[in-house]
Amino acid sequence: MQRTTRPPNLEAFKAGELKSVLLGQPGDLEGACFLLNSQKPLELCAEFRRLVAAWQESGPNLANMLEKDKVLADRVRHGRTLLVPTRSGRGYLLWLPNPPGFNAREWKDHALTHFMDLIVNPQWHKLGGPCHRCGKYYIKKTARQKAYCSRRCGSVATALATTRRKRREERAHKLRKAEEAIGRLATVRIRLPWKKWVSAETKITEKWLTRAVNLGDLGEPAKR
Repeated sequence: MQRTTRPPNLEAFKAGELKSVLLGQPGDLEGACFLLNSQKPLELCAEFRRLVAAWQESGPNLANMLEKDKVLADRVRHGRTLLVPTRSGRGYLLWLPNPPGFNAREWKDHALTHFMDLIVNPQWHKLGGPCHRCGKYYIKKTARQKAYCSRRCGSVATALATTRRKRREERAHKLRKAEEAIGRLATVRIRLPWKKWVSAETKITEKWLTRAVNLGDLGEPAKR
């Protein structure tokens, strides 16, 4: 089993198009997103998502995260660096994660090296997700893109939220009408079962009234 990573874009660095000090991780985070959104290999992807979730929950605050996990802190500190010369007077560092005890047969160790690539990535702050609607990770197009991976997901989520709000408002309105009708029962003489009478008065179905009573949202009238 060999660890596969996207090859660094050396030509872009040499041409001066990328200004990062570190070299060796995909600047657009596509590789990280691909793994985070994948299911196979299951152990590799699950462990990478676990590490990223813990990192995000920390703030993200890498110092705090590593302070709480001494074993992880010790492992992520180790790597090799190679000098990559450019056509100018400047050189860049190629970072090669090399955690102690790395086992090429363990998917979790491969996940750790991908995580080590991520936390030194100059574009780390552009990693977004999970999307509040679809659960996918994504690359942020703007700093304000914090909730949804795309405009479509944002629109669908907004529409769903609006629908839920309208349903809550409609339910609250029905409950008020039913409660008012039940309150009037004390002032009228009826021979019908109370649900039939309330349904006739409010145009609310008996089935809806029964469900509301069973859920505890509506109280039955006192027996006379």
